[in-house]
Amino acid sequence: MRAFFLELMIELENHHYLLFDGDCGICTSFAEAARRMDRKNRFVIEPYQNHPEEALRKWGITYAACARKMQVISQAGRVYSGAFALNYFLYHQFPWSLLLIPIYVIPLFLGFEMAGYALVAENRHRISRWLGLKACLVRPEPQPRGAAENNSSI
Repeated sequence: MRAFFLELMIELENHHYLLFDGDCGICTSFAEAARRMDRKNRFVIEPYQNHPEEALRKWGITYAACARKMQVISQAGRVYSGAFALNYFLYHQFPWSLLLIPIYVIPLFLGFEMAGYALVAENRHRISRWLGLKACLVRPEPQPRGAAENNSSI
């Protein structure tokens, strides 16, 4: 069992890690496009669900944070989240990196990007359905012990 978890450990020596929600259609589609864009294989692009949450905590990342926003762990160990994770990825992908110039030169554009990312992230299950992608898997909230027993008598 220990060997299995060692395979899932994040090794930063040669790569950055881009972690996405593997249960989300639009996230998975973006990840497939990102793999095609990353011709120099600078990034390991995989669902956060491939790693035990305990392994992600080393970088201060939780499953809840990964479920809300894409995460990038740089080779230096720095974590970027959401729109900043996207920008970190694009920065390493010429000519896509040129898109970042107006975003960081004109702060209003960065605000629009952050708002747009938040809007897509919040509505990704709807967007996935509209685009005919695999719909987001919505996991039920865990209930405290005994809650199911109390509800069964109703």
